[in-house]
Amino acid sequence: MNASVIIYVFAFLFGASWGSFLYTFIIRYTNRMYVNNPLHALTFPSHCPHCKAMIKPVFLIPIIGYLLTKGRCNECGQPISFLYPIAEIASGCIAIASIYFFNWPLIPVFFIAVTTSICIAIIDTFTMEIPDFLVGIFFLSGIIVCSIEGGWLAHIQGLALMVAVFLMPLLIVKGGFGGGDVKFAGAIGFFLGLHETIVALEIALVTGALYGIGYAVLKSKTLKVHIPFGPFLTLGFVLALLFGKDIIQIYLQML
Repeated sequence: MNASVIIYVFAFLFGASWGSFLYTFIIRYTNRMYVNNPLHALTFPSHCPHCKAMIKPVFLIPIIGYLLTKGRCNECGQPISFLYPIAEIASGCIAIASIYFFNWPLIPVFFIAVTTSICIAIIDTFTMEIPDFLVGIFFLSGIIVCSIEGGWLAHIQGLALMVAVFLMPLLIVKGGFGGGDVKFAGAIGFFLGLHETIVALEIALVTGALYGIGYAVLKSKTLKVHIPFGPFLTLGFVLALLFGKDIIQIYLQML
């Protein structure tokens, strides 16, 4: 078998396994299991949400386990959410895409950062909260990037810019950005470095403002609306990570 095929297969399997973990974390966070007992939520074995029976190891294999059980609990027969295999497939595909877009040894780091940011966006959408645990993973990824690539000053400048932009409204305007937004934005700035951070910031602010205005016009009688900003930070991060240098180059050519 071609070596590149083997690499892609292992990348997909790793990505699918990570996606399964993240989706389980999303479920446990949104149903408040993590909030009430973080350690228990992270370490408690996978179980059926209906009968609470422990899931056998063979059925925990990403995608295959879902097919073997035909999407139902092996004990009580209740259906298991089809979003599990979708999350696993999506994460596996992101792992393969990471090989295409990024270079070793940063491929797994960028993959973890992208999928974690997507997880943050989903949780923020449903709970208006950004878990410190996920921000910690994201920030640790940034430290690894700095350790490999260097350029600590630019990364610290990116962190400072994001924290300044998001902390000021939080301190001045009641009901502005939340503390989770400040932490996540700071982690993004540290991960990207100053130049790509500017791109991510502009994308997040513009798309967030457009969505907020549209939501206010269609759903609310006032412009003072509360929306989760994590999804827009994630959008800005991913686009800046993939195309930030190209966007900066196009902008400079227009000057």
